[in-house]
Amino acid sequence: MDYSRFTESAAGNLVPTLYGAKAFVPNKLPPKIDMNEIALPMAQTTASVGELRGACRRLTNPFMLIRPLQLQEALTSSAMEGTHTTDDELILAEAGIQKNPSSETQEVANYRRALSEALSRIKTEPLTNRLLLDAHRTLLSNVGRMRGSNKLPGEFKREQNMIGGYTLDTARYIPPPPQETLDCMSDLEKYINREDKTNHNTIIDMALVHYQIEAIHPFSDGNGRVGRMLLSLMAVQDNLLDSPALYLSPVIERHKDEYIDRMFAVSCCGDWGAWLRFFFKVVEQSCRETVETIDRLIALQESYRDIAATAVKSTNVLSIIDMLFDTPVLTVRDIVDQIGITDVAARKLLARLVDLEILYEYTEVYPKAFLALGIIQAAKPPQSTQSARPSAS
Repeated sequence: MDYSRFTESAAGNLVPTLYGAKAFVPNKLPPKIDMNEIALPMAQTTASVGELRGACRRLTNPFMLIRPLQLQEALTSSAMEGTHTTDDELILAEAGIQKNPSSETQEVANYRRALSEALSRIKTEPLTNRLLLDAHRTLLSNVGRMRGSNKLPGEFKREQNMIGGYTLDTARYIPPPPQETLDCMSDLEKYINREDKTNHNTIIDMALVHYQIEAIHPFSDGNGRVGRMLLSLMAVQDNLLDSPALYLSPVIERHKDEYIDRMFAVSCCGDWGAWLRFFFKVVEQSCRETVETIDRLIALQESYRDIAATAVKSTNVLSIIDMLFDTPVLTVRDIVDQIGITDVAARKLLARLVDLEILYEYTEVYPKAFLALGIIQAAKPPQSTQSARPSAS
């Protein structure tokens, strides 16, 4: 690690670690922040969150948005760490239709499950290190030795880790040693759950806490994914939105280099202002894209209902349409169980929806599945955006 890059303004201290190297230990939160420097972008971001809150209230079924957003969060957050799968493979695996998913699909499905379980738990308990450790255990479960079972699932690291290199000499960044990590994470937990939140701003807190856990890098593997998961959990815990609809990984992934550089600049130079302005832009862009997703899903549901009602006499077809916006993959058994019609009637309705190009028949699994590819596509974030690139300037 190039120690000369760490100035007197660094957001922490260099401490000895293995083989004469030095590791970086971040200071406790909160840092001193020039509020004048961030007031305008913070106000703009707060307005965007308000627009998203209002858009979410237009949904008759919030899960038609939340589940697709969590799907994309799991896909993109995992892809940032080199773990890739596809939308349909993940959906089939989660529905229990794909019996032997690839290890990468299993790992992405683990992210979605860890996130969902943690979101459920914070309804009744605080956001603690124990909750994060349990999420980490779920994230790395059943993925094989090379993918994570040897990476201490559910435990903090026991050995010195590093970022951006294969040795301590060549690493771009060396996070705190294991013995320092426990104290750092204890301090972070206290900050997240502090009682005195005078002049508290959730979005600022999210930015500070996300930097902190990434700087601590407390796990042997899965740090980035747990850190990005923590953002969604904080938004819910602090009631930023009425429903868990803020997921930042799709936007962060498109600006990954700047994301990493801005956090590194905090560590070595204490440049909190640039990191916060960048983070605000990420939140603002994410809110804007989610509002657009809501518009697409609502319009698509109305379109599908109109098409189906015109082409099919049975009103049961509208129930199937609504089921698809809850989960975009169905089997004949799902229809029989949830609507209470016969097997023959369910097959006829599904076949008709295939003819109408609302469903795609997936025959590579047994029992065969029916996927609503249009819904999956409508929920995807843009691969590129014409809006301004998130920037601290």
